Order: sequence, then structure tokens, then C-alpha cells
Amino acid sequence: MPSHQPWYHDNITRSKAEDLLSKAARDGSFLIRDSESIQGAYALCVLYQNCVYTYRILPNEDKKLSVQASEGVPIRFFTMLPELVEAYHSPNMGLVTHLQYPVQREEEVEEEQESNNHPPQLPPRNFTADGKESESKTSEQATKSLLDTYLTRLHHIDLSTLSEEHQMAVQEYFTSSICLDAEQVQNGNPNLPGLKKLILAVCKNLNSEISRILPALEVFHRALDQQLSPGIGPKPILADSGQSMSSRLEQLTKLLYSIEDKAKSSVFEAVGYDGGHRKSLIPVVLFEVKQESLGISTKMVLKVDVESGKIYFKKSKDGPEDKYFVHNKILQLVKSQKMHAKLVIVVETEKEKILRKEFVFDDTKKREGFCQLLQLMKNKHSEKPEPDMITVFVGTWNMGNASPPGDINSWFHCKGLGKTRDDTANHIPHDVYVIGTQEDPLGEREWSDIVKNVLRKITNISFKQVSICDTVTVA
Repeated sequence: MPSHQPWYHDNITRSKAEDLLSKAARDGSFLIRDSESIQGAYALCVLYQNCVYTYRILPNEDKKLSVQASEGVPIRFFTMLPELVEAYHSPNMGLVTHLQYPVQREEEVEEEQESNNHPPQLPPRNFTADGKESESKTSEQATKSLLDTYLTRLHHIDLSTLSEEHQMAVQEYFTSSICLDAEQVQNGNPNLPGLKKLILAVCKNLNSEISRILPALEVFHRALDQQLSPGIGPKPILADSGQSMSSRLEQLTKLLYSIEDKAKSSVFEAVGYDGGHRKSLIPVVLFEVKQESLGISTKMVLKVDVESGKIYFKKSKDGPEDKYFVHNKILQLVKSQKMHAKLVIVVETEKEKILRKEFVFDDTKKREGFCQLLQLMKNKHSEKPEPDMITVFVGTWNMGNASPPGDINSWFHCKGLGKTRDDTANHIPHDVYVIGTQEDPLGEREWSDIVKNVLRKITNISFKQVSICDTVTVA
């Protein structure tokens, strides 16, 4: 027994271990306790982002120890626990974060506090009864962090090329108006009035000049657009060696759009604004399956409730729902290679016992739909900084220089020519949408807005545009 190690806590309970880690309140804090269900095994408990992650340390036939970490990470064996702990101080070993701060046994902590007379650390979370005070403090901290970031950037930028009026306008926005914009967003107004005021001030002369010349350009455009006779149109205009006025205006327009998008993105993200749309709600889905036990086939119903994070095992559709497992107790899904409709679900009971349940679905697509729903459930309720798996929708459209129809929702629901999904998974939104078009008559901004509005309509999620680009093929 490694009882002399500061991180080893003998046979303390799971709840006691979680309580000790919550008091440590530092990511990477850890301790090891004896397993409550498996003789000779241990449990490695790690704190990350106010959540405790537990990993089993199991001995093999040669009594060498290994950690049950993330899939895809090579299994390593160790003779002693100290050797194992030392190895997992390194990052990228399959844990949610690498081991950093050993949590001492409670009696050792008390002795140290008495000798040093240090006050005990507070738990990592401190919410009021309604949570509003904590939310307010978090928002204030986010806004201050946003302000500090931009002031630091501004400090390293040479403003001497700007006029005194423009210098004052930019400095005023990043010292005060951006905070007012953040406050407006928190109150449900995403229009950023401070940013609009800044752009109007900087572009004051430009606005008046554009207003003066636009009517003349529109008349000229209409005259060129009217063909003198069938088949005769305006001659192509050769580009000048210098930058044309249209290129300058296009560059300016793109720059203004980019400034607006980046400012909104930064402020929205800082205050946790999701565009005013609720998160997508996935309906409950039932799967009729067969369970094999002692050579006898029994019909059952698996009920998947993504929103509550539970899977129910029922004897019939209207049967009781007293037997269920929470998302973090679903350890593994094993797809049979011989029977493509068969699936093994590995779950953990409240007493930390491991159960393997075998089910046969109606067909392979039903099994795939079930697996995708469970993956979505685990991603939705996971505290990990990144999901274990994502889905990507890739669509391409040769538009033939024709505007899109009024309703293109069906395009984003199509299954494509690859691995098709079961109908039960149709309502699951993808994590990433990649859209490509050819011979597209729309501008970048217009097409981007159409795609965002469609996705918001069919998923109830406000997606963030990551990138947009044009490619031109020259013959």
C-alpha cells in the first residue's frame, strides 16, 4: 500500500474524494483512492473546470497497473503507483488534463493549516439562491477582460497616421463605448450603438461623397444595362494597372463588414450572447430492439432523452421508466462486425459495477441513428473543453447564375450519397456546415446571410461564420 504518498487516500468514499477536490479548487488537482467495487484496483480522481473526472486504475494478470483513459491513447503499464503518477504529470496522456497538484489527506491538511495559520480555501463555485449575483460578476469580469485586451492592443498600434478627430473617436470607443455595447448586448440589444456611432464619425465625409455620386452611377449603370439591339452588349472593360474605384469601394465594403462582424463576435462571446435564439431541442426517440438472454429473445424499447441526458431500458412503449442510465454512466458502445444490427452498450451502475447489455436493432440504420443520438447526448452534457466527435455537413451547388429559390431548407436536410442516416437522426443538427457554390450570382454577404438564416430556422441555433473565400479559375 502506497500510504506514504501524499496523493493516496486509502478507502475514502467517492463523495469524500469529490469534496476534497472541490476544496482544492485548482485545475489539475488529483488524488488516488481504493476502488469501492474491484479488489486491488484504484480510482484516479482529477479536478478540471469545477468537475471531478474519475479514471480506473486496473491491475492485469501480472499485477501491473494501467489507467482506463480516452480511446485512441496507447495503454501503458506500470509496476508501482508512484511511477504511474509521475508519467501522467505529462500532458496528452488521455486524461482530461495532466496531473499537477496532489491533494493531501485531510488530517495532513489540518495539521498544515494549524502550523501555518492559513485560512481554508473556498469551494470553486459560489452561487446565490437565484444565481443572478454570480452571473453579474461573471459578466463584469468578462467585460473588463474585453476592455483590457483592446486597450493593450491599441497601446501597441501607431495612431500618428490618423487625424486628431479620428484618434479621439477610436480611443473613446475602446475606453468606454465598448463597455456600453456589451451592456446593451446583455440586455438583448445586439445592434452595438457605440460601434455604429464610431463608424459614422470616421466615415462622415465618405458617406456624403457616396450619397453625391451614387445617383450618377445608378443612371450610368441603367444606360449600359439596356442593350442597343439583340446580341449586342457593352464591350468588356480592361482593368487599369492601378486599382479601380470599384475595387476600392469593394475593399472598403468588405473591411466595414469585417469590422462589424469581428466586433459583434468579440462582444457577443464576452457576454455569452447566443444571438437571442434558444439551443436546439432534440425530441425523445424510441427504438424497438431485441435483447438476447440465455438463448431467449425478448422485445424491449430503448428511450433516448438527449435533453435530460438519460437512456431508459423499457419492456414496452408504455412501460415504467424506473430503469435508466445517465449519460456519464454510459461508458462504451461496441458495434458488432458480424451482425451489423447488433450493439453492445457498456454501462456503470451506482455501485460502480460494469454491465454489458446486448441489443439487436431492426436494421443497421436504426443502430447508427441510436449511436449518433447517444454521441450527441454525451457532447451536449460533457464538461470537456472539446467534444469527442463532431459531424460535418458538406454541400456544393452549381447555381448556373440563377438566384436560389425562396425555400432551400430541404438541401440542409438531405442525406447525400455517402453513409445515410436513419430518419430518427434527421433532426440532429450538424456541428459544422461547409457550403460551396459555383456560378453564384449573389455576393458573399447576401449568400452568407441566407445560409445563416436557414440554419437558424431549421436548428434554432445561431451558427458562427468561421471563414468565407472566393476562388477564380482563369482559362
